[in-house]
Amino acid sequence: MDISNTKEFKLQELAMLSLSPILRTIHHWWLQRAEQHYLICADVEQQRAREAQMNVAYYQKRAALARSARL
Repeated sequence: MDISNTKEFKLQELAMLSLSPILRTIHHWWLQRAEQHYLICADVEQQRAREAQMNVAYYQKRAALARSARL
């Protein structure tokens, strides 16, 4: 068996391979990255909500102090 026949046989094998496993792997990777991205976004939004709640408490306390100083 010479080299050209071997190369030709391997090219035929490659041509017969299904793209489904490769596409499935890429799709799985993409979904995993999307999941990580959305979890990071959720964490950021949760932190913003905590900060907003702290701001509300701060301003409510300041309003109460101003009210008590007025009375």
